[in-house]
Amino acid sequence: MTAEVETDKPHPGGPHITVTVFAPRSPDPKSFTFRRNDTVGEAAQQVAAAFGYQGGNPSLATDEQVVLDRAKTLAGAHVRDGDVLHLVDVGGGV
Repeated sequence: MTAEVETDKPHPGGPHITVTVFAPRSPDPKSFTFRRNDTVGEAAQQVAAAFGYQGGNPSLATDEQVVLDRAKTLAGAHVRDGDVLHLVDVGGGV
């Protein structure tokens, strides 16, 4: 008996995570795949650019409105594969 392996989903301990992100001015969320060792700040910059935001000081927040530390890696901020996050501006304006 052989086990089937799903190749389209990252392994839970793999080097990448996929998250869904909502942005204030967009009705539809977008899916993003990042390396676990990307910082929250780097990921937030990519998300902001994908949603068309320029400038500001973007970060990511949880559904509980906890803003993640931009200096931490995604793994260090306890972001998990499949998490839902929100684009926020820690300096205001997003």
